[in-house]
Amino acid sequence: MKQVLTPEDINFLEEQLRNATPAPWDVVEDKGVDTAWVTPNADGNPIALFDYYSGEQNKADAHFVASARNYMEVMLGEIKNLRKRILELIQSNNIEVQKRLDLQTEIDELKKVLGNADEPG
Repeated sequence: MKQVLTPEDINFLEEQLRNATPAPWDVVEDKGVDTAWVTPNADGNPIALFDYYSGEQNKADAHFVASARNYMEVMLGEIKNLRKRILELIQSNNIEVQKRLDLQTEIDELKKVLGNADEPG
């Protein structure tokens, strides 16, 4: 399993999201039945049936799939925003470090000039 999403992974997931049936997805389930349906609309036309495992597991899996679809766009947006913010912070930090290095260079040069002024000429 991947540990890090690359930009290509994010593009792939966004494409999968665009191609999928629009959200929101809901779960249709009955207490006495082991199956669960995932449906994107109020009339209950299913797009997925969960019936391979126990009723409890089928229903948990159906709720997970529906939730994943419903939140995927938000999660991808959050990842992209956070990565952008991290890059901004790194760039800002790099600018600050460079400013400090430049100031230290100026200080060192001033020390040399002032040190030479103390010497008899």
